[in-house]
Amino acid sequence: MTEARDRLDILLVSNLWPPAFVGGYELGASEVARSLEARGHRITVLTSTYGPSDAGHDGRVARLLYEQVHWRPQRLRRLVVEGLRSAAAIPRVRRFLRESTFDLVYLFNPLGLTATVVQSLAGAGRPVVAYVSDDWVGTWPSCDRLYTAWTAPMRASSRPRAFVAALVRRWLERRGVLTREPSRLPFEHAQYVSRFIEGISVARGRPRTQQVIPWGIDVSRFPYRDRTPAELSQWRYVGQIEQHKGAHTAVDAVRILRDSGQPVALTLFGNDTTGFATALKQRVADEGLASFVRFAGRRPRERLWEEAYDRGGTLVFPAEWDEPFSITLLEAFASGLPVIATVTGGTGEVVRDGETATAVHAGSAEHLASQWRGLVDDPERAVRMARRARAVVEQEFGLARMVDRVETHLRDVAGGRWT
Repeated sequence: MTEARDRLDILLVSNLWPPAFVGGYELGASEVARSLEARGHRITVLTSTYGPSDAGHDGRVARLLYEQVHWRPQRLRRLVVEGLRSAAAIPRVRRFLRESTFDLVYLFNPLGLTATVVQSLAGAGRPVVAYVSDDWVGTWPSCDRLYTAWTAPMRASSRPRAFVAALVRRWLERRGVLTREPSRLPFEHAQYVSRFIEGISVARGRPRTQQVIPWGIDVSRFPYRDRTPAELSQWRYVGQIEQHKGAHTAVDAVRILRDSGQPVALTLFGNDTTGFATALKQRVADEGLASFVRFAGRRPRERLWEEAYDRGGTLVFPAEWDEPFSITLLEAFASGLPVIATVTGGTGEVVRDGETATAVHAGSAEHLASQWRGLVDDPERAVRMARRARAVVEQEFGLARMVDRVETHLRDVAGGRWT
């Protein structure tokens, strides 16, 4: 247990917080928070109203921030409405910050949050440490989608509308909804999820301290078992069913393999109600693949671990964008699933071709099908890689190891040991 004098009082800021979530980073953030609390630190979470219908407090979780996580229509009327919503949230957030005491701010993800509010955290008199798990630093402040929409060229159809838009924008700037300092990053210290993310972030300026601290998982939650040759045809996809994640490439590879007589079946775990997912489901039906491609929807984490990892035979990870660093891969590795993955972005820092997984070209269903055939032809190699992947997770990507490094860095910052 942490000694009282070493206990940190941490304000953790994240755009989303369970049970409301979209991707893996907010779930990972909650794991880190629980681990820090178990070590005696005090965690207060400031997050958005995404999910719950009303702003308010839930224990030590304050759901107060305005968010625009999902892009919304950006016509002038909608922009004004969204601006007013953001303006209404700012006083309650400022009041919360005035009434709260903490040693430091731990900023997990500002996607969709108001840039001025995030920047104001640094003005609360405490150091700000950012855990940077995607490309938001390099593109700051575009993660504030309302700011981005207001600074884009207005499609006003008349001079009066353009005049009104200009007046509203000036009012939003005075209210703090739109930042007047777009180049000012909202943190002083950084923890990067991967070397790739570090590389694309430091171009905006180096913080006072910085470390690369990859995600970690509680390996004990994932029972390991070797897969039999027959199981390799049972594919699993886990993640957002969106174009940049490459789910369509996995579907195309199933079609190629089924046409050649291979008994491959694919189950996709993730939100299947988005526009892209709906279109992909229709394409699966139109191409006669519905018997072999199943959309399982979202699952609670415990059910996901059982249905996707424990029962699966091969994990396909066909991402096309520059993945920062994937928790899904770590969980699949820990479970013993042979993995076929692209190595875009930071993924190559955990996917070691021929050692922990099989690499595949992004966007190429033909290459995915070919690489899987190679595993089927040599199932013992698939098992060897899976065993090695499990060992790598145990040695390098355990949750306790990650939290050790996070805790040490936070203590150093709070104690001023970086000056």
